[in-house]
Amino acid sequence: MIAPESYRIAVVGSGPAGMYTARHLLSAGIAGTYLDGRMVSLTDRPMEVDMFDKLPTPFGLIRGGVAPDHPDKKLIGHLFESVATREGFRFWGNIDVGRDIGVDELARWYDAVILAVGAAADAPLGIAGEELPGSLSAREFVGWYNGTPEYAALDLDLDTERAVIIGNGNVALDVARVLATPPATLRRTDIAEHAAEELQHSRIREVVVLGRRGHLAGAFAAAELEELGDLPGVDVVAHPQELATVEDIPAAGPLRRKHDSLIRYSQTTPLDDNRRIVLRFLAAPVALIGQQRVEAVRVMRNRRVGDSWTVEQTGDTETLPSGVVVRATGYRGQPLPGIPFDSARGVIPNVDGRVENMPGVYVSGWIKRGPVGVIGTNKKCARDTVRSLLADLDANRLPRAGARDRAALDTWVHQRRPEVTTLPGWRGIDIRERLDGSDVGSPRRKIVDADELVRTARSHRPTPPRRHDVIVIGSGLGGLSAAACLAAAGKSVLVLEQHEILGGCSQVFRRKGKWEFDCGVHYVGGCVPGSDNFIPAVLRGLGVEDRIEWSRMDDDGMDAVSFPDHTFRVPTDWHRFADELAATFPGDAAGLASCVHELRSVGEAFERLNDVPHSVRAVLPLATRPREAALVARALEQPIARLFDRHHLGLEARAALLSLIHLHNTPPARTPALLVAALLQHYFKAGAYFPTQGGQVLGANLAEVIEANGGEIRTKARVASIDVEDGRVRGVTLCDGEICHSDIVISNADAHRTFFDLVGPEHLRRRTLDRMRRFRRPHSIFSTYIAADIDISTIRPATNYILHGRYDVAETYRLLDGGDWDPQGWLAISSPTLKTQGVKHFGAEGHSSIEAFTAVPAEYEFWGGGDPMAGTAYKWSPEYVRRKAEIEAAVMERVLAAMPELGGHIVWQESATPMSHERYTLSRMPYGPENAKDQIGPGRRLSVRTEIDGLFLAGASTVYLYGIAFTLRGGVGTASHILGRDLLAEFRRGVVLGDRSALPDHGPDWDPFEASGGYAWKGQNKERSRAEAVAAR
Repeated sequence: MIAPESYRIAVVGSGPAGMYTARHLLSAGIAGTYLDGRMVSLTDRPMEVDMFDKLPTPFGLIRGGVAPDHPDKKLIGHLFESVATREGFRFWGNIDVGRDIGVDELARWYDAVILAVGAAADAPLGIAGEELPGSLSAREFVGWYNGTPEYAALDLDLDTERAVIIGNGNVALDVARVLATPPATLRRTDIAEHAAEELQHSRIREVVVLGRRGHLAGAFAAAELEELGDLPGVDVVAHPQELATVEDIPAAGPLRRKHDSLIRYSQTTPLDDNRRIVLRFLAAPVALIGQQRVEAVRVMRNRRVGDSWTVEQTGDTETLPSGVVVRATGYRGQPLPGIPFDSARGVIPNVDGRVENMPGVYVSGWIKRGPVGVIGTNKKCARDTVRSLLADLDANRLPRAGARDRAALDTWVHQRRPEVTTLPGWRGIDIRERLDGSDVGSPRRKIVDADELVRTARSHRPTPPRRHDVIVIGSGLGGLSAAACLAAAGKSVLVLEQHEILGGCSQVFRRKGKWEFDCGVHYVGGCVPGSDNFIPAVLRGLGVEDRIEWSRMDDDGMDAVSFPDHTFRVPTDWHRFADELAATFPGDAAGLASCVHELRSVGEAFERLNDVPHSVRAVLPLATRPREAALVARALEQPIARLFDRHHLGLEARAALLSLIHLHNTPPARTPALLVAALLQHYFKAGAYFPTQGGQVLGANLAEVIEANGGEIRTKARVASIDVEDGRVRGVTLCDGEICHSDIVISNADAHRTFFDLVGPEHLRRRTLDRMRRFRRPHSIFSTYIAADIDISTIRPATNYILHGRYDVAETYRLLDGGDWDPQGWLAISSPTLKTQGVKHFGAEGHSSIEAFTAVPAEYEFWGGGDPMAGTAYKWSPEYVRRKAEIEAAVMERVLAAMPELGGHIVWQESATPMSHERYTLSRMPYGPENAKDQIGPGRRLSVRTEIDGLFLAGASTVYLYGIAFTLRGGVGTASHILGRDLLAEFRRGVVLGDRSALPDHGPDWDPFEASGGYAWKGQNKERSRAEAVAAR
């Protein structure tokens, strides 16, 4: 029910700017910004938002502008779907504001109108012949291959051997890629069918991309340029004479990557049978030549004047024969009737988003600032506009609209545009396109006729909702272990994962078919077969312990630690650890001995719990040991820094005991001594281990348990909302509109996302909202993944390398708390190649994989305001690019210093930021909430039960804590709460849930990575069966 005092806002345009604007307006308590680890809301006012778009479908350039072979960039569509589930949101499609309805008319019905109409015109080239047939804008060509109705019937003749693209931004490279990519590859994307058919018969063998400046001034991104080199059957060529040496090329970063890629392309020897992309620089088109259509392009040769950005003409020209010319030289905004327009800049004149001399009318996105920035840039742009609007509301500068009756508004809209489409209609279009696509092996087969889109929308009838005993959101190890337990116990379970691979932080990824990298599994403790330790006990209870092989790390040093003037190893037992520290820091030997002794006492007392202290009942084993109980309680309340004070440790000795801070990434002043003791005990009790087949083997085996016991798993299935009615869970709604019913939902998602995004503040007590806003998020990590063409296991032991550039570890966290990062802070280097001692289950023999990670701020502001909800678009934010290059360069310098044998042998490197982490896991926090003393333990960390009946939590946000062992145990704990049974105790007594004989065989070629994917197709085929069944009725 919409509150009668709510404000009604019209947003015109459903592209990224419009979506972000709607989200900021509707997501009270959600869509502000994260600052100092807390959420800052824009408004708590009740809002109604009606979104208008001239097309029958939403998404703007996300649907009609992103290249079909870049599906990850379309993930911002999930943002629309999550907004669309909010109470108070409506979508009106196929209605052109300015033609069908005027802005002044909207103002009678709405308290404010926000124009987010983008830039729908082309920037003119200004040369002779540009209007000849065969010359078309990138907007037209991109709309053609993406199935935009306006351009579906474009008369495009590809009966020519060469195409020329004018301009060299990312859109230009998109066009080049589409023209050169083998048609069979494109047919596996959502490219429009008419475009795929035309490209199938294309005679184009060469695509020339013209840039008038030097090669370092190319507007394309480094990643887009590098991607060209991966196209099968395509040679990428650059002219060496156009890549003249430029001074001051950075040693690392995007410019260096661009330069190195182009140098590599300039050394390419083209093959006669291959297609070709030719990247030209210092080449400015001055005329298009032809009689009835384009026949050639006349090009003026330029020369650099000082740098790549400043050029002058040489007077020399050349002629490039070509039958197709695509002008990729930018976009311009278009005027709207009755709205001021700056024709010079192509924008609506405004101040902070307020349209000049039009109170109540605002702008957002390209029509506000011009066609600059990337998709993610629109988030801040929209936020600033919404802030202006809210300030005007506070100052009573916006008179309320006179017409408030919503039913009357609906009638008026339908009278003005009878063919209008709505949100349910879009669901029908989406389902039909996906089902049609599944017939031909593509994600969707787009409907490209506007009338057919409208007919499909109007004929759609939603499919009946489905029901399961339990729905699990997210496939991290907490969610998978809970789902496996429940499925094995006989429950009907559905697991929904938004990514294409299961596993959350435990997943791996692969590159070039040669290298595999682990995202979050680096080493775990106590994996002794048959033991009662968490991991063996849980896997044994689910029937898969003997299906996972472990490699034991070096007991003489699971970690090798380096400080500026000291190095030492970390043996896997308390005695030798104390001896190693005493020998390394003799001046603090006595204090270190007593401090390690106390940590050991705490760790072993904690171990006697034989569990995580998730409840008062869980700590009862210490009731008969009051001294140990007091020791554990004091260690929980006592920061590790205070423990060091009591043992009179100097700066260097403190640093030594904090050397494994990468295991929790918490500032020493807030780290409880109990956490340090428990982590060391985890490894010292029975050694450190690594799964021989990589971290993916854990998720793959749990998934097999789920399916073997009748459960269902679906990837690429993002949840838009947890549906709550009268204080209890009723199921979930997916981003594609599908509703799945269940009386029990387990959220394995980040707790903030669970409560603020999926449940919504309207269903939560004020006390819960305040608690979640106070719940501190930790600092995050930056990871660099490296491949080398040598086997480092032949010269190094099975150990990790932990580098510290300073002894004052607290200074690292003072910088992080202040919003900066520390180039001298800790750096952990982990190599699966070392930990398995060269044993390979995937990849090139004689090669090595290395992963290095360090602490960085998680806040969007540090990364330039990028938003992973916008797919990969955050990658092109200038601040993001700068930060990433800076940190990657520092990491690589330290890695090469620690492992000099890698010099000259690195064949792959890439880095992931907190934004990357959020893109794949929807969280920037791999450690869960900050593991500080006031956020650990019963009553401090979140219980797995919530105030909403039927809603449970799993994963690192809960009282069961973070990390591989604890989250596995936590998933079992969540399932135990639901079943009313202590499953961990049963597992330790030898109980095995489910039917082991139903598990699939693991032959010699079984691949955990392959076993963890493919669930999207299974889900899609089941959806098709349901849709066909409904149609049959």
